[in-house]
Amino acid sequence: MEHGKKRRKNLTNLRWFNRLLKWTFGRWLKRVYRIEVRGHEVLQNLRAPYVVVANHVSTRDPFWISVFVPGPVFWVGSDSNMRSTLMRWLLKLVGTIPKAKVIPDIETVNDIVQVVRRQKGIIGLFPEGAQSWNGSTLPLVPSTAKLLKILKVPVVRVLIRGGYFALPRWTWKRRRGTVILDFSLLFTPEQLAATPVEALSLALDQALSHDEFTDPYLAGKPYRSLRRAEHVELSLYLCSNCESIGSLRSRGNRLFCTACGSLWKLDRFYRLRKESAPYRSFSSIPEWDVWQAQMVQEKVRRAASEAPNHPIISDPGVLLFQGRKANPLRRIRTGTLILFPDRLELATLSGERLQFPLQSLEGITVLKRQLLEFYQGRTLYQVRFPFRYMSARKWQDLMLALQYYQAKVAHSIP
Repeated sequence: MEHGKKRRKNLTNLRWFNRLLKWTFGRWLKRVYRIEVRGHEVLQNLRAPYVVVANHVSTRDPFWISVFVPGPVFWVGSDSNMRSTLMRWLLKLVGTIPKAKVIPDIETVNDIVQVVRRQKGIIGLFPEGAQSWNGSTLPLVPSTAKLLKILKVPVVRVLIRGGYFALPRWTWKRRRGTVILDFSLLFTPEQLAATPVEALSLALDQALSHDEFTDPYLAGKPYRSLRRAEHVELSLYLCSNCESIGSLRSRGNRLFCTACGSLWKLDRFYRLRKESAPYRSFSSIPEWDVWQAQMVQEKVRRAASEAPNHPIISDPGVLLFQGRKANPLRRIRTGTLILFPDRLELATLSGERLQFPLQSLEGITVLKRQLLEFYQGRTLYQVRFPFRYMSARKWQDLMLALQYYQAKVAHSIP
């Protein structure tokens, strides 16, 4: 160690506490989610250090996997989970490595390298960086393959099947059904050393590629709940029949539009059954989601070119918080959130107009189900909505689409 450099402390991940969790919370998880495991034998002769990579469909993912991994897993997770004193203490106890969503963080990489090289531990990664909204794998963080090549340790893939059906990102209630964890050895140290980063990235993409709705292992498996459709409007926020934004609501196993009266039922196999939607309808969430993404691009183009000074969407009664990374947030304003083609505004109760030019924003993302977050410089802002039917995803999608459109127009001008 070079003179003058401060020695980093080992990250804590207590074995006795992990065993306690597996025997208590882990047993409960295995029972209520009816977890089936395949390929678990790959871990029997594998000694730490190694890396576990998995697709990300639910808040339960790290807990499901950790139950079946022999040693403690140092999971890389959002620093937003560590903003309360209690959660920070608990997550540090199980070795969680904090990562700012969407924003590159050299401290996170340093912690990962330390756990692997100095502590000979097990790292857990979700290369998508966020949970899926529609049951299909998201594009992976491009730097993941490069990180694996640097670490030079075995990589175990876990493909989670049925996790989205059992606990979709947009819900607060689980469904009764099967979750399958499919373990396999993805890369050996020798393969990592001999394979170019581009080829590793492609192999990683293919290994984690998954679609709940076309997975043959899930065909015919029911997922039962009396509230199966509730809050699906957090994901599907654009009515397929009348194209209204934010008009969808859910109750029980039904989804309906308050603008045009269209009605759908979500059955136990996650098929959308049209009960009243005369103009346009879809039979699955992914089909609707693909159409929705295309319509967002079209609506953004029309709004920016035809009505640049008119609001696109708004939601009243939101709370605006401010902070930085894993530090506790403080509430700064309350009011109506309004999106214009070139800016985000908060019309406060006191008559102020807080403006955020879209070009100045980074890291626009949705935390958990419906917390909208973005950075302006080094300052983090979080928007909390007053009702559960208000979709934060619609704000993220429209803001990102507007940023893309602005950049495209700027580059097309000589």
